[in-house]
Formats: sequence, C-alpha cells, structure tokens
Amino acid sequence: MTDRPHVTRAQIEAGLAEIGLGPGDVVLVHSSLSAFGHVEGGADTVIDALLGAVGEGGTVVVPTFTWGANHAAETVVLDLANTSCKGEVGIIPETFRLRPEARRSTHICHSVAAIGPHTEDVMGEGISSFGAGSTFHQLYDLDAWCLLLGVGFSSCTELHAVEEFMRVPYRHHRDFAGSTVILEDGARMPSQSIEFLREPGYSNDFARMRAVFDAAGVLRTTQVGAAEVINTRIRAIFDVTRRLMEDDIGFLLNEESRARLQREGLA
Repeated sequence: MTDRPHVTRAQIEAGLAEIGLGPGDVVLVHSSLSAFGHVEGGADTVIDALLGAVGEGGTVVVPTFTWGANHAAETVVLDLANTSCKGEVGIIPETFRLRPEARRSTHICHSVAAIGPHTEDVMGEGISSFGAGSTFHQLYDLDAWCLLLGVGFSSCTELHAVEEFMRVPYRHHRDFAGSTVILEDGARMPSQSIEFLREPGYSNDFARMRAVFDAAGVLRTTQVGAAEVINTRIRAIFDVTRRLMEDDIGFLLNEESRARLQREGLA
C-alpha cells in the first residue's frame, strides 16, 4: 500500500494555471479534499490557492448546499451563519463559507458562498435554484469556469440549470412557503425559494457527461497529487447539454428512468 501523495499550495496553483484558471476569472468550485491525498494545511491551502489563482480581480464561488436536509421538508429555517454544509458538499466549502470575507446566498436548498468583486453578482435572487435570476444563471452570464477538484460530473449541479431551462417533464416546481432565512446579521426574512424537484422514481446520470464533454473538446484536465482536476466553462456545459436535450429530453437520466419516461409518454 502506497502512501498518499503530499500536496502543497504551489502544486495546486501550478495545476490551476495549467488548466487555464487565471487573474480576474470567476469560478465555481466542486471539490474533495481527500481526493488530493494529504494537502499540507488542509482545506485552507486549497482555498488560498484558488484565491491566489484568480487574484484580487477574480471571484471564487463554492456550493454551500443544504438540499439533502431541506428539500423534502415542508418548512425550513436556513441560518446563513450557522447552518453547516460540510455533510453535503465537504470541508472545503464549509471552511470557505466561514471566512470573514465570504458571503452566502439565501436559497433554502442551493445556497453558495463567494469571495471576490463579483460576489454580489452571483448571489442571485434567492428564488430559483438554477433558473432565471439564480446564481447559476448569473455564472453563465459572467462566462464563469466550472472547476472540479477531485470529483466527477456527478457533482456538476450546473446540469440542473439545463433541466430547468428545458422544463423537463420529470420535475416540478415547489416552494418553501412558511420557511425562514436568518441573515448573517441575525435579521430574519421569509424565504422566497422555489425548487425544480425531481419526481419520485426518476434518477439522473450526470457521470456520463464526462465522455460527452470530452468528445466536444471543452475540457481542460490535469493531475494534482492523486486528484484529477477538470476545468470547463459553464457556458460550454449548458450549451452542449441543451443541444442534446433538444433532441432527447431525457438525456440526463439513467437508463431505467429514460425507459420510464418513454413508458409514460413524456419523452
């Protein structure tokens, strides 16, 4: 059994530069700290490398999702300062959101945290998870990167934006009436959030999109420690997938769910 590789900030920064992340960029980061091996300094080192790569003019965004805990609840209280995201998206986003300069958005299920001059731009309206006015819509407009640090496209929630844009028949909108968001300053506000929720019995297969995007020539990849690092534009993710779904509305489903869509006459 081999020892886990030791990874430094300099190695991470070199890898980020190799795949095109640079000063002034806006980037949404999906991550796994353990995938690297042993990172000297832990999650803070990865965060420092990301902020160093984009510089003072760039903006780093991380998911601080609470979907697992909240999506099935009738009413929810989201405390922006105190509701952890570690169990859902890992230690890097949790460490990031706790930095004093970070700001967290207000969506009940799909909040994000950001640091940088475009922070206000990417907060979204707190209404749609992935549709018009959402963080993900803003990231598309900003031509942001999607960066996968040691995770695959199963973690690429940007693909839900295509489902919402296409109004797929296996999802429906629900709201969180009666739910509350507690802001960082302690003020309370009623939630306006809605979600485009998948119908019971349907499942996505986002992992298959790695091969699709590879074939489309839109991926930049490298290796840092034990982790594969993938970078691509959010516009590329959206535009390539949208074209495929125009011909096959169930393209993002697994085979069993695709068959069900056909049986129910929804394809």
